[in-house]
Amino acid sequence: MTHASRMLLFAKPCRAAALALVGLLGLAGCQPSAGRQPVQPRVLMQTGFEELASWLPEPHASLTTEKAYAGKFAIRVDSKHPYSVTYRMLLSKLSPHHRPRRITLSAWAWVPGPEADARFVLSIAPAGDPDHPFFTKYVFLADSRPFGEWKPVSRSLDLPADLPSSSVLVVYMWQAGSPVPVYADDLRITELW
Repeated sequence: MTHASRMLLFAKPCRAAALALVGLLGLAGCQPSAGRQPVQPRVLMQTGFEELASWLPEPHASLTTEKAYAGKFAIRVDSKHPYSVTYRMLLSKLSPHHRPRRITLSAWAWVPGPEADARFVLSIAPAGDPDHPFFTKYVFLADSRPFGEWKPVSRSLDLPADLPSSSVLVVYMWQAGSPVPVYADDLRITELW
């Protein structure tokens, strides 16, 4: 065996060992620092709209039993009812120990076609003036297929760092001129912490 072929045989195992070591070091870098827990999603609010039917004195016009992803109830927006029932909560009550920095709004939506321009609206406003938010974002429901069946929709949002804890988080579904009814169920707001 020549010196060159011996070097080649020796180089292959060393190269494999070096790649394995680099891979292990890379995985170690993905682990949380000593004493820190891995990042976990924490549910701040969730509803399947089942409880609303019994809590409201009269069921809101957007509550429906026509279609539901899970359970019996969902919300519906259409030309007669352009806004769904609205969720409002002080940030200080939604997350009492700290102000969330990044949240995800997710739900299941039933959208008949691309012309159904309905969307979820998430806004944050001063407690005394919820009609004048200083932060508003949308989850567009007709942005992706499939249509005519239940699909998951979501959007992650970085919240402004200067939001006071006394601000109000507001979430609702808006018809936005959609010519056909749109449905949603199992609404959830989570944060990574």
